[in-house]
Amino acid sequence: MQKVGITMAAFGEEQLKELGVTDVVNVAANVSNVQVNYGLGNNFFNIRGLGLNEFTSNLDAPVAVHVDEVYMSKGFMTGMTLFDIEHVEVLKGPQGDLFGRNTTGGAVNFFTNKPTSYFEAGVSVGYDNYDTLTTENFISGPLSDNLSGRLSMYITEQGEGYYYNTNRQDDEGAVKEKAVRGQLLWENDDGTSALLSMHYGKDKSELHPYEGVGNTLPDGSGFCPAYLDGTVQGDNANCLRGLDLIFNPGQDISQYYPGESDPYITQNNLSFTVDNESIGGLVRIEHQLDNATLSSITAYEQFSQDQREDSDGSPVTSVEVYWFTEFKQFTQEIRLSSDFDHNNWNYIVGLFYEHDDFDNADYLTAYLPFNGLNNYSKYNQKVDAVAAFAHIENELTEDLRLISGVRYSWEQTSLTGGTYKGEGLKSIGGEEQPVTITGVASTAANLSDGGQRTDENVTFKAGLEWSPQEDVLYYGSISTGFRSGGYSVAFAATQDELTSLEPEEITAYEIGFKSTLADRSLQFNGSIFRYDFQNGHIDVDAPNSPVPITINAAEIETIGAEIDLQWVPIDGLKLSSGVGWVDAELKSELTLQTGIGEVQLQGNRPAFNPKYTYNGQARYVWELHDGYDLIFASDWSWRDEQYLEVNNQPSNLIDDYWIVNARIALESTENDWRISLWGKNITDTQYVTYLNDLPAFGWLLRGYGAPSTYGATFEMKF
Repeated sequence: MQKVGITMAAFGEEQLKELGVTDVVNVAANVSNVQVNYGLGNNFFNIRGLGLNEFTSNLDAPVAVHVDEVYMSKGFMTGMTLFDIEHVEVLKGPQGDLFGRNTTGGAVNFFTNKPTSYFEAGVSVGYDNYDTLTTENFISGPLSDNLSGRLSMYITEQGEGYYYNTNRQDDEGAVKEKAVRGQLLWENDDGTSALLSMHYGKDKSELHPYEGVGNTLPDGSGFCPAYLDGTVQGDNANCLRGLDLIFNPGQDISQYYPGESDPYITQNNLSFTVDNESIGGLVRIEHQLDNATLSSITAYEQFSQDQREDSDGSPVTSVEVYWFTEFKQFTQEIRLSSDFDHNNWNYIVGLFYEHDDFDNADYLTAYLPFNGLNNYSKYNQKVDAVAAFAHIENELTEDLRLISGVRYSWEQTSLTGGTYKGEGLKSIGGEEQPVTITGVASTAANLSDGGQRTDENVTFKAGLEWSPQEDVLYYGSISTGFRSGGYSVAFAATQDELTSLEPEEITAYEIGFKSTLADRSLQFNGSIFRYDFQNGHIDVDAPNSPVPITINAAEIETIGAEIDLQWVPIDGLKLSSGVGWVDAELKSELTLQTGIGEVQLQGNRPAFNPKYTYNGQARYVWELHDGYDLIFASDWSWRDEQYLEVNNQPSNLIDDYWIVNARIALESTENDWRISLWGKNITDTQYVTYLNDLPAFGWLLRGYGAPSTYGATFEMKF
């Protein structure tokens, strides 16, 4: 990692276990200028302020996620594949010449453990204070002279959710997931190998419910002061949920606001259920040539999403959403890579193809007297993407290398269907839909492009790497990035709100250094960057839409810097720290009509964009007698205050917060067993991870991160 002129972070398997990494959130917390955006039960990486915050799930994120070098185009695809992980890489800045589609913000690459030529097996069992039983197991080894296999699985069964619902007298928000992966690896003596990997996952969890905070004065005459100044909480008696007053008038005042300062006490009348299923696999064939490797990666992924939510978070029946998606993705990549010891230059060249088929049937219901708001988004989106890419490294002198790369992309997106008005509720084959379609709100056929767009783009990278001495690297680069165009479809209540989106484009400038000092006990790295961003996709409120829509209008200018440090001051003690700074500003002259009036966006910070981030880790190994080690470890992260909506109102500004985790483990020096006691969020910080500000509806929805959890894990290898 210290020899490559890319700003990146990497975590090996043991480090991931010691950090208690169980999902993408834990990875992001340990990297400067990286966090995770939440929405609809999906997680999206945000790197240096670039990440997906759109409401509609048919759009691809600007930070690409790959699992075993297979591109996962949708945020919901990764949840049931991230287990038995060998290592993780987080790459910052545009990566299109090497890492594929939609990497304007960067790429996060997960690599799973592969079959081994020797027998090994492992068992990991954990339990925590929310009655959560987690197990992750594997078995691997030879099946014949040329064939080896690996079978791995995990199960998470949470008996008690983080939330308690006083309306239904039950806890909610419990995680219930299981997944399995099987792999076969064939190798011969001529340098040819073939890997078959298949996976299956099932998610029967409950989504974390919303805190439905009111914003309306008791007499309905306007917004309450606490909402306007951003201090409103669930127990503000003078801030009621305005639409509830209309939907269900004449009730006791307690029906119109949660009446709780504790965000983990909820009142929603409909449970937040999940019934998702994932299946997929890949075939990877490689052949070693004289000075290069020829690789083919063929992959297929299928995901079924069936979720429902109480979108108002209140005890009255008002606004509820039923999410239903069937998604299929096929990808093929062929590349030729030099062995990176080929005289004075090395290369990677390749071709890429992807076909997506996205079937959607989301239904938003709003009950009497506002059932005219019922929106049924029934549409199909197909994407075909083709790309050719090349990455070349030339050694100009013994100390200086020229890095160059180019990628040509051609993409066609086809949309049929749209959003329809409906009445009533019925279920057919698990899909909730209207009993009667009463009208058409918006349709792809009425778009100016007829629901079909074609986008072409050429992106490049040019850089220099200079190593004046063995343990010091200076680098600089100019690169461009491209994020696919598409359509903002979800619940578009009028034709104007069904938008065709031009591709995002970014030009990035970066200089940095990497150094290994103090007799190789200290790594000190830093970088400075600037992004010029055109045609940005941003989420905004619309006058007629019950949810935010995505528009294609933002010019964003970003500058920032990062410093990362790893230090081993004494034997057994390792300290790590990272600091990030990002200053981003919308330059476009945009005016929004919102529920609180006209809002100017020029000069605002983009959503999910803290100015400062900080993270740190400490680990000490105490060598005991008789073959035992005692390990003390802690990691912590801080995120500055940030707006979760682009209109930058006080109501959507969240405070800065700290998250601190700790762990103590006893293990054998042979690394064949370990028992750990751990705590996550040990300070029990309450922090907002999701926000949907709906002034016209009369409430503010907030989602929170997990409270303090603690437990124990036992691991054994054979």
